[in-house]
Amino acid sequence: MRRYKLLLCVLSFSLFGCSDWLDVSPRQEMKQEELYKTEEGFKNSLIGVYIQVAGERLYGRDVSFYFTDYLAQLWVPAASTVNASLIADYKIPNWMFADKDVEPVIERIWKSYYTAIVQLNDILGSIDAAQSIFSNHNYELIKGEALGLRAFLHLDLLRLFGPIPGDDAAGKPAIPYAEEKTKDPNQLLTLPYESVIAKIIRDLNAAETLLASVDPLITSDNQHLNAPERVWTNWTPPADLWQTSRQQRFNYYAVLGAKARYYHWIGDKTNAVAYAKQVIDAGKFRLAAGTDYTSTTAEYGKNLVMLSEHLFGVHNSNHQNVIQAYFKTGKPRLTATVANINNYVYENNTSEQRNIPNRYWIARTYEGSTAYNFMKYGGNTDFSEINKIPVLRLSEMYFIVVEDSPLGDFSTYYDEYVDARVLPVAYKSELTTEALVLTRLAKEYRKEFYGEGQTFFFYKKHRYTTIPRATASGSFTIPAAYQNFEIPRPKSQTVFE
Repeated sequence: MRRYKLLLCVLSFSLFGCSDWLDVSPRQEMKQEELYKTEEGFKNSLIGVYIQVAGERLYGRDVSFYFTDYLAQLWVPAASTVNASLIADYKIPNWMFADKDVEPVIERIWKSYYTAIVQLNDILGSIDAAQSIFSNHNYELIKGEALGLRAFLHLDLLRLFGPIPGDDAAGKPAIPYAEEKTKDPNQLLTLPYESVIAKIIRDLNAAETLLASVDPLITSDNQHLNAPERVWTNWTPPADLWQTSRQQRFNYYAVLGAKARYYHWIGDKTNAVAYAKQVIDAGKFRLAAGTDYTSTTAEYGKNLVMLSEHLFGVHNSNHQNVIQAYFKTGKPRLTATVANINNYVYENNTSEQRNIPNRYWIARTYEGSTAYNFMKYGGNTDFSEINKIPVLRLSEMYFIVVEDSPLGDFSTYYDEYVDARVLPVAYKSELTTEALVLTRLAKEYRKEFYGEGQTFFFYKKHRYTTIPRATASGSFTIPAAYQNFEIPRPKSQTVFE
């Protein structure tokens, strides 16, 4: 913890203002120079980036359960939240992006992504000259993680702010691809779509090469690496214990999973399936099963975030405070109606893992009505609070295989998913047309990624014009101005385009 506090002091960036949000004072620059004189300094700097991406302005809230899930119509704001400070809860699900209460939410997401990317660029801009100070392959690990994470963050920015992928995306403005630390926001010029995707795959390829022979997860497993302090038979921990807990770092398999997501997003089905299968077939991760919900002695213990599936996840020690008002109070800011959770989302499949009573949802009555409190992150009497948030998960690899494989070629993988979630056996034989595949996947995305922000991107990729309200009646029609699904870039950015 002392390392984290020091790091946050040394690597503090301003998130506000139009012209100075990436500025670093001369005093801070001196500290950065000192930081990169030692291997420990590079380690600390990378840890600082992971702290940033786990924060509430990124995967700790805004782009996991809040902004993107609201756009996907997964929440009903509690009636008691109609006041000036929380009015964005009502405007975001109506896609009121130009509204004065919504613009600041978009701005903080944009700036938070690029603040983390700038720090990665600072690492990458310093590491080659310092290669001789590293031991235990930490040069390859740190550089590989930094390159992979930089590409991944840009990919998520592209998916959120960029055009819908397809033949008409070429030449369209997308996002800036930040490759160096800069005090000058004029350097954050928006690039066309094809330039951005070329840079993303370049960085992912470089990360894969660096990590392919040195990531401890390749020759070991998460069970051992997540608990190196235990006395294990026939297992030797890495020489540097900093190399453990690989699921919370952008490890080799996270790079492969990011490449599967990338190729799936741009429409390269062959490569998407190849990389998704490479992750699945490696056997380093497994679909969450019954023991993950029932046994305290299971490999990952009892948990609701499906730890066994995390190709990459983040840890936020303050997460319970972040989610308190949203899910843990008697009148939560985000809620769902009881009938629609059981009937619409889970299709009345009461045997499946996600719809066991009082597991992911607990019915509570407030203000004369009954609704569900979402328990994935806050835990309950049966599940502990673990403050881990999934960012890239194994089930997404299964979905990519199903969507991008020819009909009939995905049955082995799809059947594994159906069995793990205890879905009806009839599901295994229903996917006889591409339309039925997409219909089924739309339902599974809603079930699977509640609170994780991924459902919105399924709707965007497939150009939905109306989105089913999973927790209320009817559907939401996307405003005509935003049927291209491009979230407007902040005004502070567009002045430099």
